[in-house]
Amino acid sequence: MHNQHTISMRLASIVRHPCFSMLCIAFILRLALWAQPLHEPANDEVEYIAVARDLIAGRGWVFYDTYRWLRAPLYPLFLAGSLWLTNGDLYRAALPNLLLSTTNIGLAYLLTRKLIGSGPARLAALISLLLWTNVTFASLYMAETLFTFLFSIALIISLYIPKTSRPLLLASIAGLVYGLAALTRSAILPFIPITAIWIWINIPRSNPMNRSYQSQLVAQLLPSLLFLVATALTIAPWTIRNTLAYGRPILVETGLSYNLWAFNEPKVELDTIHRTLEAIPNPADRADFATAQGLEHLREDPAILTRKIWPNWVFLTRVKPIQDRFLMESYYDSIDFPLFTAALIFDDILYILIALSAIGFILLPAQTKLSTNTHNLQSHIQSPTMLIIAWLMLCIGTFLLTHGEARYRHFLFPLLIPYSAACIWEFSKPGLWQRVRSGFFSSTWPIRSMAVLALTWIFVWNIATSYPYSWAAENLTRGWYTLIGDLARRIGQPQAAINAYRAAAEAQRAPDPLLRLGDTARTMVDTDTARNAYRSAQLLIPAYVPSAARLGDLLRALGDQQGARASFAAPYIDQQMLSDWAWRNLHSIPEHTIDIGGGLDIGYTNGLFPAEILAGATARWSGPHASILIGLPPNNDSQRNELPSTGFLTLRLAAPQSLVHIQICTSQRCQMLSISPAWRTYRIPIAINTTEVIELYSPTFLAPDGRQLGILIDTITLTR
Repeated sequence: MHNQHTISMRLASIVRHPCFSMLCIAFILRLALWAQPLHEPANDEVEYIAVARDLIAGRGWVFYDTYRWLRAPLYPLFLAGSLWLTNGDLYRAALPNLLLSTTNIGLAYLLTRKLIGSGPARLAALISLLLWTNVTFASLYMAETLFTFLFSIALIISLYIPKTSRPLLLASIAGLVYGLAALTRSAILPFIPITAIWIWINIPRSNPMNRSYQSQLVAQLLPSLLFLVATALTIAPWTIRNTLAYGRPILVETGLSYNLWAFNEPKVELDTIHRTLEAIPNPADRADFATAQGLEHLREDPAILTRKIWPNWVFLTRVKPIQDRFLMESYYDSIDFPLFTAALIFDDILYILIALSAIGFILLPAQTKLSTNTHNLQSHIQSPTMLIIAWLMLCIGTFLLTHGEARYRHFLFPLLIPYSAACIWEFSKPGLWQRVRSGFFSSTWPIRSMAVLALTWIFVWNIATSYPYSWAAENLTRGWYTLIGDLARRIGQPQAAINAYRAAAEAQRAPDPLLRLGDTARTMVDTDTARNAYRSAQLLIPAYVPSAARLGDLLRALGDQQGARASFAAPYIDQQMLSDWAWRNLHSIPEHTIDIGGGLDIGYTNGLFPAEILAGATARWSGPHASILIGLPPNNDSQRNELPSTGFLTLRLAAPQSLVHIQICTSQRCQMLSISPAWRTYRIPIAINTTEVIELYSPTFLAPDGRQLGILIDTITLTR
């Protein structure tokens, strides 16, 4: 009973802790953004998803036999495990990453509390909760969230090693986690020996009267040596695997070799570099070739390294409207006003606040755990500040000399946020001016003041001159008018909504306000205005799925079958994306006969693959679960308003691989049906409503292209 009471008390204290509430809010916020339709993969996501699916299918690391570089393995393995847990559902596979992102807020709290104190720690947790970069990356299939998780844990453990009674155990655990972080992003590798040195100089010496000099030296060195051994043993299996697979050791990845060639003013186009590297079958040979090309170019013109410093600084620190900023089903989508405003506040403004307040930390007098109260050189070197500054300088220096991108700030945020929280917390106390004065007019005031002014000017100048003002203004204006139009539609003022959508379309050339205008006109039975709006939206971006789907659906309803087919089959449209989007959004009035794969079934089917000509018919493969929306034909008798209880469902199906047994369900009941390999028409009685969603559950087989295929469906008809 005593143990149960103790556990209950501890749980109650955890729940009452402010950080627990922040974690709950953070998870709900991340879950709300994730609950949108699956976003369109971009950048490294495409690569990670492909590798993870190869691993799930048992094909191993075959992706890198023809790719430009060999990537660190841990995140693809993590994503493969997430896919395995969700039976290959990419949408739900983001949930483990959401949990990691939420946990990172707790780690930000623990790290800041260890470095500074509990007050700034709560503020650091709040900043991590609100920072929109962290929120959106929780749902992206990228390695940054996993790396932040591992790096934060490794750093927290490292800070405890000199103070614990079991330094060897903690050093081993820290080395293990650092090794996992390196297997996620190899940029941490140069920091590992720096951490080992910091651990060594911070291990307290024992009483010289009790031990010899040699034994003291061993006692001091042993935790650092064990830390390095644990890190090496963690990385070693991947290095050994690479050596056996490629004939030469590759420690973790070959991205640096690619960067040496691709980002040092190469003499050939980037596409040529990619084709050249992808033609070399061995990643080790590929890395050697890229390294040789890059070094040869640098030997010819060493000034390249100096010329790239400022551009890479701009790339690293600027605010840029890239795809990663928003979780959009299509990157042609427009961002709604509330979401865009939230991103401006909690991404752009909060990022600038974090950077400036972290710079301002230099002003603080020596009153925090991150500072030392002595001018002794050894005390400064032993301070956690030195370890943190070493990481920040190492990362920034690497980015400036290789390749800078805005998302690389993920490497900096775990330590910028504690600095930022410390600064804001310190300056929120009474006596602000005294603290500023003591910072500037301490014994090191010339260094502090010059450093603060220089860093602030460089950062602010870059932000001020590179910020995409017109992009922000257009999106805010367009989003505001669109919001007004949406509100007008909700309160039953369609003409006011149309006027607002027209103003939104004038503010920014984007298809979204035109599509909303068309939808509103269609509810007013103004088909000419709707058709013109949909066509205008399609002309703006021919590859935009909603434009093709909306126009095709309208033309189909007007009886223009040829025009509807042409719209649905518009060039550059991904038919799978079109089918998935139309099922969720069109809400079309169903037909009683549907030619599956005939070009007019868009919006009526779900869980089917794009149309193919198979066994002499244009049909679609089903997956394990397919849905078809179908309606009854018109009833001309006097009882046409009564709902019939039974009808007949006629389907033309085939299962080319073998005889299979499928389950067909309506809202009333389910029944089994045996499908033969050849095309055959099946007619079954079913209980029906006026409209029905026919659900088909089928066993599947793995196709050579990785699809899980069920049966072939050609036509389906519902009769009374």
